[in-house]
Amino acid sequence: MRTRPARRPARPGFTLIELLVVIAIIAVLIGLLFPAVQKVREAAARMKCSNNLKQHALAMHNYHDANGYLPPGITSALIGPDGAATEDRRLWVHYLLPYIEQNALWNAIESARQGGNNMNGMWYLPGDPQAVMVPTWQCPSDPNGGKSRTVSGNQGVHGNYAACAGSTAYNGTTAGGTGLNGMFYSASRLQLLGVTDGTSNTVMLSEILLSPDGASGSTHDVRGRYWNQARSGGSLFTTLNAPNSPTQDVINHCQSIATAPCTRSDNNQNQSARSAHTGGVNAALADASVRFVTNAAAGWQAGGTRGGGEIPGEW
Repeated sequence: MRTRPARRPARPGFTLIELLVVIAIIAVLIGLLFPAVQKVREAAARMKCSNNLKQHALAMHNYHDANGYLPPGITSALIGPDGAATEDRRLWVHYLLPYIEQNALWNAIESARQGGNNMNGMWYLPGDPQAVMVPTWQCPSDPNGGKSRTVSGNQGVHGNYAACAGSTAYNGTTAGGTGLNGMFYSASRLQLLGVTDGTSNTVMLSEILLSPDGASGSTHDVRGRYWNQARSGGSLFTTLNAPNSPTQDVINHCQSIATAPCTRSDNNQNQSARSAHTGGVNAALADASVRFVTNAAAGWQAGGTRGGGEIPGEW
């Protein structure tokens, strides 16, 4: 009698349909998790940006304690001890360097200045200090952040933070103008006692977005430029327009992009606070507190004045 060979048991495994179902489930899970991961990353970047502003705000107060006044927004055409006019071209970020643990960079600038170098050519100082990328100058949310060597004569690094000149336009050919109603302008040196609207109601610093330079020296964008700064006003902003306003910035050299529109002019300049954060910008007030200000904040324009006497609105 012939016996049939025993049948081998079927190997366990996925059918094609089952495999496709598993792949579809994994794709759905990834689709659900990706936005959450993006939100976590943006929250971390926003917090980092807020911390950078906090460091600068505290540095402002430490500078004030040491000197009796806040650093000037911009310095230009200063008269030296020998009576000769010297284009200094430093601005508020440089004066804060010793107070944010950047003594070496500050010493490099001071050494060059005291050595008789022409500060009008500050972006060509010995030791190339203008190439140093200070971490607290950069907001990680800006896709154009970390901007350095520009096409126009080695203008140095650019930063994402600007000082508030007030609630009106300024004149870029006079280093941001004088006597503006904000806390920082040409040779300002304001005392905190002069912030009569109250330090908790007055904007001191905020964020700006950088824009890539064009292909030639005449098409660079000076917003956020921290070197060769005297006449551009790129390190100042105003509260004339709302945060992330669709209204164009007015700056003497700029390249318009969707997130930072602009038009070029030497007069009636204005740069709005801008960020890549959803719905608003971080801002440091004169009391060194930092808060997130929405694009629709009713009290924003009034917050730019140091002594306008306005009734504070909602932030």
